[in-house]
Amino acid sequence: MARRPNEADSKLAVISRRVTDAAVSLAEPLGSEPEFMHAVLCQVGLPRSEVKSREFTRTTGAASMLIEAGKWFDGFRYHDMPLPYGTRPRLVLFHVCSEAIRRKSPEVEVERSASAFLDRLGIAKGGESMAAFKRQMLALAACRMQIGYRTESKVVNVKCDPISRFDAWMQHDNGQLGLWPGSITLSSDFYETLREHAVPLDPRAIAALQNSALALDTYTWLAHRLCRVKQNKGLTLYWKNLKDQFGQEYRSDKDFKREFSGALRKAHAVYPDAKLEFVRGGLRLFPSPPPVKRRQVVVALPKAAVLQPLTKPVAAQSSPCAPQGVDRGRLVSMDALEQVREVAPGWDKYYLEAAYKDFVSRLGEMPRHPDRAFLGWARKFTKGKRPA
Repeated sequence: MARRPNEADSKLAVISRRVTDAAVSLAEPLGSEPEFMHAVLCQVGLPRSEVKSREFTRTTGAASMLIEAGKWFDGFRYHDMPLPYGTRPRLVLFHVCSEAIRRKSPEVEVERSASAFLDRLGIAKGGESMAAFKRQMLALAACRMQIGYRTESKVVNVKCDPISRFDAWMQHDNGQLGLWPGSITLSSDFYETLREHAVPLDPRAIAALQNSALALDTYTWLAHRLCRVKQNKGLTLYWKNLKDQFGQEYRSDKDFKREFSGALRKAHAVYPDAKLEFVRGGLRLFPSPPPVKRRQVVVALPKAAVLQPLTKPVAAQSSPCAPQGVDRGRLVSMDALEQVREVAPGWDKYYLEAAYKDFVSRLGEMPRHPDRAFLGWARKFTKGKRPA
């Protein structure tokens, strides 16, 4: 008798199709700006499933992260919020970290930018998908975070809540009062260390893995870790170490190995330059180029150091792990970036902005009317071409 496919099977099939499609598209160069994630969160991730308690700890090696659920004021009273978990708060962090790096500001206008981000991921702006996105954004904004790590001589504890302020518009939906995010301000500690330790990621890979928290964690971990492996013979990580880092939610080693192996194969499909292999007792990592090459990163990562990094940073000149781009400042307004969608439908506005910066740098002088010049250039630049 044929087995009827259940919801988990359907979800896995969708992920597999997305991964396959992304693996094909990754053969082409990245045509838009990368996404970014804080290096610490590439090592120790948020909960992947719902947590009933009010706090959650994840530890890997000498580093540990503690997350505590917070409270949220809805305009009338405070509500206990759950711990953020699953794929949605990860997608929120991808977006917020990326916008902060691109705009060189801890303040992110969610209302203006989240719509384009959801479009890139193919997430519907209405219905349960959007409702889940908003719920997890509120949980993330309310949570408290503490990072601890030890060095050879000391133990360090740093309180670094990711979000210090969250402005939300009040709306009435179907007779009920709801909140729509307006802007998010990252805490100063989180933002300053993000500027120094932002890991560039391929947005096509994130879109392909968006429904699997474990696959997203595996991909970001590989993106951060592989280019820091120095031994040509590779570095072996044993299943116990991997389970301590990724498998706290799994009771048995067998279940963890099965789930992690599947997530690793998905991550490898969208990060084809990753060099790794299964070996007896664990996994061996080899030196690998990052998923986003240095020349593809067109935003600058200003130098700042508030927290001591969990691992010794590698100089940008000697390693592709710390890409440095060209910083020519903002040339066009946010209004012009929104208008360019009408001039060049289907094109990524940030890609066009970066290409325009390169064009202006070759001119040797600033245009008299930057916004008008940008829109005219975009019309000519995209005419007769397929969106990049």
